[in-house]
Formats: sequence, C-alpha cells, structure tokens
Amino acid sequence: MSKIFFFLFLLLSSVYAGKYPIFYERLATPLYTSMDSLKNLSDIEDLNKSCTLFIANAEQTLQFAKKINASDASLTKEYLLKLRKLQNEYDHTLHLVHKQISKSIDEDDYERFLQLTNCDLDGLLQNRALLDAALEFYEKKKKKKKSIFLDKQAQKLKLIEEYQNEFVNASVTDTIDSSKKTQKPQIVYLEAKTVDKEIAIYAYNNNSYSVTISINAEYSNLKSDKGKYSSLTLGAHASAECTRFTPINGTTYSYTLEYSWILGSKNAVHDESYIYRLPFSLGSSYIVSQSYNGGKTHFGHSRYAIDFAMDVGTKIYAAREGKVAKTKSDSNIHGIGREYSKYGNFVTIEHSDGTFATYYHLMQNGVAVSVGNTIQRGDLLGYSGNTGYSSGPHLHFAVFTLDGELKTQTLPVKFKSADIVVENPQKGNFYTAM
Repeated sequence: MSKIFFFLFLLLSSVYAGKYPIFYERLATPLYTSMDSLKNLSDIEDLNKSCTLFIANAEQTLQFAKKINASDASLTKEYLLKLRKLQNEYDHTLHLVHKQISKSIDEDDYERFLQLTNCDLDGLLQNRALLDAALEFYEKKKKKKKSIFLDKQAQKLKLIEEYQNEFVNASVTDTIDSSKKTQKPQIVYLEAKTVDKEIAIYAYNNNSYSVTISINAEYSNLKSDKGKYSSLTLGAHASAECTRFTPINGTTYSYTLEYSWILGSKNAVHDESYIYRLPFSLGSSYIVSQSYNGGKTHFGHSRYAIDFAMDVGTKIYAAREGKVAKTKSDSNIHGIGREYSKYGNFVTIEHSDGTFATYYHLMQNGVAVSVGNTIQRGDLLGYSGNTGYSSGPHLHFAVFTLDGELKTQTLPVKFKSADIVVENPQKGNFYTAM
C-alpha cells in the first residue's frame, strides 16, 4: 500500500511540478500567464467585456485542471477541449488589444499606447505591419517616457534584419568603367565590347541558378538605351546584353557602371495552386515549433518560414521538384545570434516558376545532393541538424522569391497533410507527410 501512495505522490508531483499543470503545458501556460496582464487592461471600456470573460474562463479551466488525474484519458481530453476554446477566446481578445493599439496611434494617445504595449501577452505585436507602426510611433514619442518592451522589440528587429541581410538577402556589388572595359571573370560580371562604334555592355552569370542584376550608370558624352537605372534577370550559366552606349560627338567619353546582383528572378510569379509535400518521410509526423509570423525569428523576410522540431539526422525530402541551386554541408557550429548564421548547412532548390525553397540547419556532411542536380518531389535532400543560427535541432523550411530587385521575401504555401490541405500551419500542431 505504501508503494501505491508513493507512486501517486510522484505522479501528482510531476503533474504539478510548476505553478500550472504540465500536461498540455505549451498550450496552457501562455493562456494562464496572460490573466494578470488582461486584468490590467480590463479598465479600458472596449476591452472590459472580453478581458473579464477570458479571465473567468481561464480561472475555471485552471481549477478544473487541478482536479484531474493525468491518467484519466476522458478528463484530460475534456481539458484539452477547454484549452482550445480558451485559446480562441484569447485570440479574439488579443485581436481587440491590437485594434486598441492602432486606435491609440491614430488618436496620438501615448499613455494609452504604453498601457496596451507594456503587457505580457503571448503574440503581442506579432503582426509585422502593426509592429512597424508601433515602433514608428514609439520612436516619435519615447522622449516622454521609455518602454523596455518596445526597446527590446526594436533591437530584436534590428538584429534579425541584419541577419537576414547578411545571409538571406546577400547581394554582391562591383563596378566597371571606361578605363577597364574588360573585367576578370567572376561568378557574375559585366564586360564592355565595341560594336559598330557603340559600346555594348554584356552581363554574364556563371551560377547554377537565376540571378537579377541591378545597374546604376553614370556617363558623359554618351547616350544610353536604358538610361541611368536598369535591371535584368539571367538564367543559370547565361549571358545577355544589358545596356548600350552611343557616343554623342567625338571620341572622348566616360562611363561607370555600379552593379549588384542577387539570386532569383524579378519576373518570378509563385504558382499559388501548387500543393507542397511536407519535407519529411511519408507517414511520419512532426510538430511545428515556429510558424508564420512567429515571435522569435519569423518576421520580415522570414515571416512565412516554418520550423519543424526534429532530431538530428532525420531524413529531409524535397517538398517540390526543381534544380539544386546552392548547398552547404561543412559546418558543425551553432548558437543563438546573427554571428552564427553563416554556419548553417542548407540545400536551396530553384523551382520552375522562379521561386526557391531553402532547407536550413542541416547536419554536418548532411547534404545528399549536388549543385545542378535535377530533383523530383520526394527525393532525399539531406539530414536535419542543428547548425547556424539555431537554439535546438529543427528544420527551417521556406519558399521565397525576390521582393523588389535586391531583397527576397518568403511566401505562404499549402501543404498536403493526411487528408487535408494545410494553408496556415499552426505552432504546436503535428502534421503528417502524405
């Protein structure tokens, strides 16, 4: 009998190891911890009803959880249903909070703005447009009173954008001028040729993927068929004339062309009807640890990226057919901070519509394909890992295209999972590859 009581004691101790029950902890804890913050916002007339209702239901759900035994499948299922209902109420309340933040900005009410933003609410200001508006408003008003939360958001945004510019949006800049009509061949370069007394500028792309080149031209005593600013897209291992100069009079002239290039086509249009395969083995299921507009790193360029938590060495398969554009597999380094971004192993695939998919954080020597390979949907690409800018083993998957001429932007995609098509993967949900 004493052994039975001891076992029950251990069971209850594990269930209530913290302030809240640990079963369904990832879903439940953010809901419970939001109660104090919502109490502080309940004095706002437009939030009172929603905040009061949520707090009452959250307290009832918490009391219900404290009375159930983790071994009682029926009650734990009922608890999960209560949590999901509570999550819906929370999402509605957070939506109202965001509306009030927008209203406080429109009405130039800085005190109300600070009251609304200085609260510990999961998902607060995860909408990028609202975050940008809030930070712009705060920048104008912060001399009156500072906000630790908004200062942290601004710093976080700065660091992530620097990381994105360094790794994802990396572009290369160079120049060519009339004093050096030929350039030592590089991966992407320009070359001047004299054609019928005119100067034709040709662009060359030696990459195994499409690139877009942006050109800024300065010239004297010359006419240009493209003007001072132009751009073009070149396919893999392709070349083309990009601009042509005609002397106005005499033989004395000069020109300087500064150009930058980045992978991708400015003409790409994502096939939104395409349904992607989940990038792991058929029949297996993995949890989404960070989804669209995730609060940690999934905003800005990465707003439509998805993280799947999985062990190092998990096989990764192509979500869509295409051609291998880039790979990296030599790193075994990881850490939290943008300085680690260059150490991430990856495979990048170019699709037929000009978009790209990146499979990132792969293990060292964990790439199973080579640049230039043609890949079919479902082909093995490599093995998941924990390299680069990463706090734990997972796969970072994103489809992206150019947004403008020298930046990339991730895109929302649809996945086939079990018997459904998933259009908006949810953090905390498991999805099964089919």
